[in-house]
Amino acid sequence: MNVVIYDIETMKEMFLIVVYNPQEDKHYEFKLNRWTNELDNFIKFSDDHKQHWWVGYNNLRFDSQVVEFILRNCEYWYDNSNLEICSMIAQKAADTIHDANYDVFPEYRESELSLKQIDLFKVHHFDNKNRRVSLKRLEFEMDLENIEEMPIHHSKTDLTEEEVITTIQYCVNDVKATYQFYKVTIGETDHPLYKGDNRIELRQDIEAEFGIPCLNYSDSKIGDEMIKKYYCEEKRIDYKELPKKGTFRKSIKVSDCIAKYVKFETPELQTFLKRIKKLSLGLQDDFKEELHFHGNVYSFMKGGLHTENSPKVFEADDEYEIIDWDVSSYYPAIIINNGRYPAHLGKEFLRGYKAMFEKRLELKPQAKKDKRIKGIVGALKLAVNSVYGKSSDMQSWIYDRQLTMFTTITGELSLMMLIEMYETNGIHVISANTDGVTIRIKKDKLEDMRRINIWWQNLTEYELERSDYQKIIFSTVNDYIAIKTDGEIKKKGDFLTDFELHKNKSGRIIPIALEAYYVHDIPVATTIMDHSNIYDFCLRQKSSKDFHYEGWNRARGEKTIYNKLIRYYVSNTGEKLLKVKNPECQSNAADVSQVEAGDWVMTVCNHLPKDIDTKTAGINYQYYIERAEKIISKIQLEGKKRKIVVNPNQLSLF
Repeated sequence: MNVVIYDIETMKEMFLIVVYNPQEDKHYEFKLNRWTNELDNFIKFSDDHKQHWWVGYNNLRFDSQVVEFILRNCEYWYDNSNLEICSMIAQKAADTIHDANYDVFPEYRESELSLKQIDLFKVHHFDNKNRRVSLKRLEFEMDLENIEEMPIHHSKTDLTEEEVITTIQYCVNDVKATYQFYKVTIGETDHPLYKGDNRIELRQDIEAEFGIPCLNYSDSKIGDEMIKKYYCEEKRIDYKELPKKGTFRKSIKVSDCIAKYVKFETPELQTFLKRIKKLSLGLQDDFKEELHFHGNVYSFMKGGLHTENSPKVFEADDEYEIIDWDVSSYYPAIIINNGRYPAHLGKEFLRGYKAMFEKRLELKPQAKKDKRIKGIVGALKLAVNSVYGKSSDMQSWIYDRQLTMFTTITGELSLMMLIEMYETNGIHVISANTDGVTIRIKKDKLEDMRRINIWWQNLTEYELERSDYQKIIFSTVNDYIAIKTDGEIKKKGDFLTDFELHKNKSGRIIPIALEAYYVHDIPVATTIMDHSNIYDFCLRQKSSKDFHYEGWNRARGEKTIYNKLIRYYVSNTGEKLLKVKNPECQSNAADVSQVEAGDWVMTVCNHLPKDIDTKTAGINYQYYIERAEKIISKIQLEGKKRKIVVNPNQLSLF
């Protein structure tokens, strides 16, 4: 696939497009300002590169719209001055942004664009409000050397040649960042969550196999389109005949959300089941219950069953084993095994859904060897996993909240049946989490466990998958690190060291130190002070319409006002970082607050070379050690505080 990476800047007195060709390793700059008009050169360049894919960030909604406007209208501008043309382009950019803010469709649909587009913003589903990420955020999350904000406002007049050069440098940096994100997208990265996972190739495979043009689709949308395809085939209808909306219910009876096989043996669970069957859920109601059972507190929530775990460490030994049982493809299995489907779509939906599920299982063993089959399996997985979420989305054609609640509540109660049998047979559950349970079991109870599992699987028709742990450390149910008997590490929450790029990796050194401590028995101070990647010490803050950030250097009596996103690390010398309320802010929050409480000072480092020596960077190791030790202290001796011991002489060396 031949690609070029591009970005544009639209200012009142300047238009700029920077294009990078990875095959040539060359940047091209085309600018329009009071001194220069290079639009003709750009038109020729775009014509020469019509067979390339133009890769950008949010380019379908913005950059491509402005570029298309230029391509379609530039021939009529021969009588206009350079600044007049700049003004027209800037107005088009402003109109495009306005339309996007109000969810108005863009003027030019993707199929109408002159240049083929790949929009990384859409591929990664960052157009979803819960996952929205700016390119600056990505620069932080990808550990890029430069995090740059546009230094000149788009409405600035009387631009100088120096400001033109500054704008070009900024745009080039954005293009470099977009290219790095493109490499992540095609799996050319060391990031363990993305390495070898070519999301563009997956979409090409899906289009080749299923005829779905999904290059700029998110995983969620691909899944939705796959379901539509299977449903249309089962229903024998055309795509255009699909329903536009789902089933709306003013209330849902909980008794209608419980599988027929669900029943309990103990009086407390029988009473619990009898009580919840009388409940009804209104439009704004979620199923939310709490249950105390055999020393655990179980929370029934929208996201599934959870135990309220306290800080604790569990280890396997000569007498006990620690075993985790996960239910394979739990939510899809609940829907299929219980014959459920959105009311307005009928049994054809269930047949299509089941066909996808079984097809994926059939092809899965071949996926490791056959690249094409891997793409098919990937597409089917996206489709199968998306139904539960879509059933609760009021904008989706699948919407039927009763299907959502049936899946959730039946899933929770089914796990409670397994938990009840374990506990009443002397097998203690130490954790439950959405689709599985973790038990600490005496070795002489293993046969009882096997018998219970067979009973439960035969009754529910779900499949349990086993993992064995040497050790599991809980901070909470959502914060833990588990060491499997085969050496594999499972991490969540406080202990997570690898993050999806829409999440915050600030202070990554802390979970790295925790893992070294619990897995390899290395003191956190040793890990932190020996660590050589300075980006893992970095944190970030981002301003908003209500607040901005300022640095105050007490020694020099200097104040620095920062714009938008800042990267920093806690250092031995530097400045206090303050969160300052803007004059127009209506919040009751304090006018000024300190970002890190105490005497900590920061070094702001939006430009941070990769080869910087952490030993000479002035990092205040004590800050990071204390944060790691605080988590350890919470866990140690079931939450009892322990003294943090740090060698001051060792710290002073740096």
